[in-house]
Amino acid sequence: MSLQSNFKIKIISLFLAIFIWFFVVTENEYEYEIDIPVSVTNIPEGMVLLNELPKTARVKVKGSGKDLISLGVNRRARLVLDLTDAKKIKTFVLRPENIFLSRSPRTLQTEEIIAPDSITVILDKFQRRKVPVVPRVKPKVAAGYTVVGSPRLVPDSVVVSGPQSIVSQIDQVYTEALQLTDLRFDVTRDVPLAALPSNRATLDVHQVTLSLNVQKLSEITFTGIPVKVKNVPRGLSVHVVPSTLSLVLEGGSELLREKVKREDIKAYIDYRRVRGALGKEHPAVIETPPGTSHRDARPKTFRLVVERASSR
Repeated sequence: MSLQSNFKIKIISLFLAIFIWFFVVTENEYEYEIDIPVSVTNIPEGMVLLNELPKTARVKVKGSGKDLISLGVNRRARLVLDLTDAKKIKTFVLRPENIFLSRSPRTLQTEEIIAPDSITVILDKFQRRKVPVVPRVKPKVAAGYTVVGSPRLVPDSVVVSGPQSIVSQIDQVYTEALQLTDLRFDVTRDVPLAALPSNRATLDVHQVTLSLNVQKLSEITFTGIPVKVKNVPRGLSVHVVPSTLSLVLEGGSELLREKVKREDIKAYIDYRRVRGALGKEHPAVIETPPGTSHRDARPKTFRLVVERASSR
């Protein structure tokens, strides 16, 4: 017999011996500890889990070696909590009958639940609520540019779902923080939403589209803007001297060129705030359209002339 044939016979004999040994060993009965997932079933309609349950339970099972191997490979076991008759709070004292061994052979048995020994389930009413999305973006434009208006989000609101006691406390949802630098052009970017304060609540979307309107910075000088007086008491007539002002309005070039008029700029003095010092001059409050700012307002202060209104 050649050396090669002798070697093949030894290899075959070795594999045959290993197979016989494995067959004998796996037919023996063993006890084994495994971690199995925890699941719930039959949650009452209109209710939802409020508390966090253990993800796994450690149990001791008994069976033949091959059945234990099959259980570990297929991972068919789980601990099932039946909530059919649950109201708001239910505590389960865990017993082997809570263990579900799907399609397991009869030789496989649950001997003991090692940990935890009990699980408390807390239920709450299910709520769905629509809330606004708040952007957390810090845009920095390049020199000579500006961001016109507020960041635009699509969608600008999302639906939060989950336990009522949690969802009712969520009034708004934030985007993740985003920093943008050296901007010269419009920006459109998908931004993830920040995590909610509790993982028991969920969102119907997980990101929004952020848009920024970036324009070249421009300026226009406006003159003859009337200065008015607010909150004048009945029976009085109040005049502003001088009666108009001028200023330089700054903003995006397209915004100033196409949308802003003199009438959009408001200047006024609140009589109630200055009535105790009518002999002095007072600055005017100036309100400009969104996305704009002003400088070099002239004059800086005004005098009020108060007269009794003539009766008719």
